[in-house]
Amino acid sequence: MVNELKPKRSLFPEKTMGNDVINKNTENKKKKRRRSPAMLAAIVLTFLLIVLMITLALFTSVDEVTNVFDAGRVDIVLTESEWVPSKAKYVVPEQEIPKNPKITNNEKTNVYVFLEVTVPYITETEIENSTPNDNSQGSAILTSTNNTYNIPLYKFGTANYNNSTTPPTITSYTYYDNLSDLKDNQRINSGWTLVTKDGFTNPAVNETNKTLTYVYAHTITSGENTTTLQPLLPAHTTENALFDSIKVINFDETAKVDGTNTLQGTYKNINVKAYGIQANYLSDSTGEVGDNPYRVWKIIKP
Repeated sequence: MVNELKPKRSLFPEKTMGNDVINKNTENKKKKRRRSPAMLAAIVLTFLLIVLMITLALFTSVDEVTNVFDAGRVDIVLTESEWVPSKAKYVVPEQEIPKNPKITNNEKTNVYVFLEVTVPYITETEIENSTPNDNSQGSAILTSTNNTYNIPLYKFGTANYNNSTTPPTITSYTYYDNLSDLKDNQRINSGWTLVTKDGFTNPAVNETNKTLTYVYAHTITSGENTTTLQPLLPAHTTENALFDSIKVINFDETAKVDGTNTLQGTYKNINVKAYGIQANYLSDSTGEVGDNPYRVWKIIKP
């Protein structure tokens, strides 16, 4: 009996295709190996981009500067160290009263300063200071003339000193007595100037209130006799007062000051105002005003 050996059927048919599977795997590996350079290039490119971004970030710079500006201010103070209010009560003709207006700059900004002084006036009622020839009380100075002057009720006086004492002491005061002076100006100390300009009335006359208002600037006179504004430095006070005293004029007590009332028993005030303005970078509609007293004053009071 001849036994024929038949090939057995495999329980795992896929293994019968072992060569095909191996071949496919080999092809896949080859394919994978063929893709690797591209993938590597992509990875490298990505890495380079990251490095580039980091590099760019490292070269980026931001800087900032903050400057603090402290705005300047103008702060002036008007003082009268010699003024004693009780001395201004019950005043009589020819009485002298110490009064010395000065300005102090309390801030750190250079300033130009002005003083505006308003005093009451009377018309044709001042009595001559000299003794009249007829030994009477006196006669009104202006009654015999055709001119009418507004006479300030108070004169401004400047001090005369005895320099042999320490500190120097005041011995007397000097005033203007001439009407031609008083109608236009008052006696003041050096370092101050009446503001003048063609067409600008100084002193200004207020006929309703019966007052004269004088405007004075703190000035310096150069070698060419040119008067210009003198800046008042920070923490400084004007060297001289505008004036050192006031004197009641020798008025006729029966004279009418407003057409009805006499001077007797009436209150007549002196008003002093101080003004300050920055001394640098001043300009008006015409440009830089510099240190011209009138042009600067018109900025303060157009």
